[in-house]
Amino acid sequence: MNSFYKDSDPDPHLHIHVRPRYDKLLMLNGNTYIDNEFGHHYAVKRSGAIPLKDKEEVFTRLNEWMNR
Repeated sequence: MNSFYKDSDPDPHLHIHVRPRYDKLLMLNGNTYIDNEFGHHYAVKRSGAIPLKDKEEVFTRLNEWMNR
């Protein structure tokens, strides 16, 4: 996937996907989440849709953790 190097002025970037894993019950904004696959590879085709407010909360927590 290094096709950006084919450009006359390459602009490489990093793109990653993060899937938080947890071994305990997780509560976000009154919603409960259980990671039944913790300790195993996650199911690739499984839907992971969560409410936008919860996505924003996860982003905020990850951002705070990474910037300690």
